[in-house]
Amino acid sequence: MTSKQHDSRSTLAPITERREIAPGLVVLRFLHPAIASAVVPGQFVNVLPKIGFTDPLLRRPFSLYWVEGDECEIIIQDHGRGTSILAHSQVGEHLDILGPLGSPWRYTSDDFDTAVLVVGGVGVAAMPLLTKHFLKNEIPFATYYGARNASLFADEYLAQVRYATDDGSKGYHGTNISMLRDELERGSHPRIKLFACGPTKMMQAAIALAEEFNVPCEVSLETEMACGVGICQGCPVETSETESITSGRKFYLVCTQGPSFLKEQIVL
Repeated sequence: MTSKQHDSRSTLAPITERREIAPGLVVLRFLHPAIASAVVPGQFVNVLPKIGFTDPLLRRPFSLYWVEGDECEIIIQDHGRGTSILAHSQVGEHLDILGPLGSPWRYTSDDFDTAVLVVGGVGVAAMPLLTKHFLKNEIPFATYYGARNASLFADEYLAQVRYATDDGSKGYHGTNISMLRDELERGSHPRIKLFACGPTKMMQAAIALAEEFNVPCEVSLETEMACGVGICQGCPVETSETESITSGRKFYLVCTQGPSFLKEQIVL
């Protein structure tokens, strides 16, 4: 979709702030009262790399990182042509945004007493609004944040954070999954649910850990998309055998049925 094929559901939003929070990580704040008032934790927006560009052509999906008043924020990892263009956008420019999209986290369930947020890389973008909900509603939670080294943490809106680094430069020396395993073995968190977002291998490890300790787990998937509304069928994820029998579907779409899925629903 190009700006000449402007989706009637998308709108232009002025950028009001740009800041770098870690190497290669940029936050863009934009004014959009409708999205700010409607978004719930776990939803995302689909953004054109640049208004008027046809190359790159497709939108990029971003979790809603933060909301304050009529303004919203997204966090961008500068690692490709489209994301680089977005990351270098400046205050006063406009973003062509479609959203809020997707299904939110299942955070109001009564199947847990303590929420455990498992975070890796830019998966952090899905966690601040969830953190805000738990703080506001006085729901016990803990955050296990892993990165390669201490310079890569983006924790400005997080709370109750336990850090893990591959090189031991901050917090636990090892992965956040290993750190969480140690604490679960000590019985530190009774009746928990895992909420995980990050690299696929980390989420696979979180699911395996949840199955080992027989606790609920939900993952928020990060994947390439095109339309973001289920038309192009470009973001499928395989359903589990049980889910396939129940739903009659071999695949779900991350943009509409997700991005958040219970571990029993999909094959990751």
